[in-house]
Amino acid sequence: MDDNIIEEPKALYIAYKLTTNFTDIEIQKQKLKIYLNLKSSQLKDPYGIAKDLTKSKPVGHWGNGDYRIILDDEGDIEKVFHLIKQSYDLNK
Repeated sequence: MDDNIIEEPKALYIAYKLTTNFTDIEIQKQKLKIYLNLKSSQLKDPYGIAKDLTKSKPVGHWGNGDYRIILDDEGDIEKVFHLIKQSYDLNK
């Protein structure tokens, strides 16, 4: 996507950033939890796979942003990448 992206491993997640994180990925045994550094209502999700964490009971998480995607099906990678790209574009 961009040669300037920095991959920064943390203790509990991996951050991807330019000047600020645009996505954080928490690796679990059977899935990835992907957090998008976007404010509520900034994401256009035609697939309905992202959860707006501000619209439900408070959820603690290690990443940044108001959206979480759970990736547990490799077939959804292109959809997830499309959403990550939105966060990238708004945070560059």
